[in-house]
Amino acid sequence: MSNAPAKKEPGMASLVIVLALICLVIAALLGLVNSVTEGPIAANTEKTVQDSLKIVMPADTYEEVEYTGGDETVVAVYKAGEEGYVVECNSPNGFGGAIDMMAGINTSGEVTGIAIISHSETSGLGSKATDPEWQAQFQGATDTVSVAKDGGSIVAITGSTITSRAVCDGVNIARSVVESLG
Repeated sequence: MSNAPAKKEPGMASLVIVLALICLVIAALLGLVNSVTEGPIAANTEKTVQDSLKIVMPADTYEEVEYTGGDETVVAVYKAGEEGYVVECNSPNGFGGAIDMMAGINTSGEVTGIAIISHSETSGLGSKATDPEWQAQFQGATDTVSVAKDGGSIVAITGSTITSRAVCDGVNIARSVVESLG
């Protein structure tokens, strides 16, 4: 038999302290990464919004107007010169979650264009909602829009009817907002 002293195993308290220190270091690193990337992300988002305004309704000026209608999906409403309004909304029922989008509605009540700002839809399927050719079928619409499966005129994205319905909902929300503004 050996007379070597028994190796002392770390106690529960020392394991908890080590784990807490690891968590503290990781939290600090995540905070640092967030503070470094927060500005560029905000600037990129603002650029996307400004570019989308020009796509859905070209105008000389865009002035954000106060929306008090109570629809929680409405992010912002912009008066686009004398041409009409652009409404940004989060259509909440996409397949992958909310679809942040814009729709332009001119003074005649026609859809002038749509733009998808951000989404979490399936790549290769629902992400096709960003395709300008698919979006073009909304231009000129003057009534409530819906997909053909629901009796409407919008041809749904193959395999992405839920996404197509969510975009239709976003356009209909924009129309309602503009109508409420008078």
